[in-house]
Amino acid sequence: MRLYACGSNGAGQLSLHHHEDVSTLMPCEFHPSLSLPADAEIIDLVSSSTHSLLLVRAHDRNILLGAGTNTLGQLGPRCALWDEVKPETRFKPVNLAGSAGLQGDWEPIKIAASWTTSFVVYRACSEVDGGSATAAGGSSTNPDTAIGTRGSREVLLACGSDDFGELGRGGPRDKVSVTRPSDSPVEVDLGLEEGDAIDMLRAGQRHIVAVISGPNGQRMVGWGASRKGELDCRAGVRSIKAKGKTAYPPISAPVALELDFSGSQRIVDVRLGASHTVVLLSNGEMRAWGSDLKGQIDGLSATSGIRSIAATWGGSYVLDDAGRVWSQGSNTHGQLCRIAEMDPRTARGEVAPGDVISGVEEIVTGSEHLMALVSGQDGQRQLYAGGWNEHGNLGVGDQVDRASLQQVDVPGQIKRVWGGLAATWVWVEDS
Repeated sequence: MRLYACGSNGAGQLSLHHHEDVSTLMPCEFHPSLSLPADAEIIDLVSSSTHSLLLVRAHDRNILLGAGTNTLGQLGPRCALWDEVKPETRFKPVNLAGSAGLQGDWEPIKIAASWTTSFVVYRACSEVDGGSATAAGGSSTNPDTAIGTRGSREVLLACGSDDFGELGRGGPRDKVSVTRPSDSPVEVDLGLEEGDAIDMLRAGQRHIVAVISGPNGQRMVGWGASRKGELDCRAGVRSIKAKGKTAYPPISAPVALELDFSGSQRIVDVRLGASHTVVLLSNGEMRAWGSDLKGQIDGLSATSGIRSIAATWGGSYVLDDAGRVWSQGSNTHGQLCRIAEMDPRTARGEVAPGDVISGVEEIVTGSEHLMALVSGQDGQRQLYAGGWNEHGNLGVGDQVDRASLQQVDVPGQIKRVWGGLAATWVWVEDS
């Protein structure tokens, strides 16, 4: 398994075994105590301001790894990363289940990260049959302690900062926010029932959304920052009328997000900006809500024929069925990546004409940069990137912003790409 990264690395969160920013893709390192086979598969990767989480499949198990700083408990207060209060600059195992007091055999299956908070979905590795529970490997466990809230076999744990209610507790906050580390990972109550499963888990800068499937279909739950409508007043968030306008509460505990779409459709993707939320439905339609201060959601809920979505802090991006990429929102660093001259009042515009970049398979965003994964004529996948580049996160060898997509030199055949906060990650196939 070969993983490369570039961009912001002041806390060692790129797992490069140092603390310097890098402007070209460099190989990530793993702690010597960790033994990963060559055929290990990456399930997912998330990275934020000072930490990153990597979920891999190895030895027939899912393994959670972390790198970066743990000053706010975002990697677990007693996780394997810590001997002293210092950043860990190489990926090392993280076990939040044990720190949270979960009993039995649990396996991490999904991850997300906001600014300084981590979220991990754990699933019980036991099969209940006739009142007995047998964990993977043959050891017996108590079925009453091997399952989560109200009979669900999945649990969402959160740890780190709670300045904007990221830990799902809701309630009032002091006027002046004081960041405090979480004492231990806590379970976020999503109202999971028996038969429910968390399909998707997404975190923006300060708010989080989970898509849950169950016997009665899909539903969405959101929590965290909500002042700008990122959790949607119509979804049951109590609003306050102020000077003729709807004012949202600053933070919210987990609340149902009641989307307006046909029951025959399904949610296939969710992407979060700093204060807006974008959803893609199975029929190619979109729904969006939250802040529109920079035009980041204007008209999105009326679009169709979309196959992929992405979001930066202040922008939204779509890949349509014709293979064209469109962008809207903030363009302070050229992150809309439009080649044609752009009227700043124009909402949505095309990122690149088809004769410049064709065969776009996927779009990926970091905090304020865009990446496009493209099928090359030789069958090799190519990576293009543009936008904010202050930390070298575009991987083009410098720290100069790009107002159009530029090809990135990738050392191998690309398997998958992720964006983080001023960071880019690329998984490449072994030779």
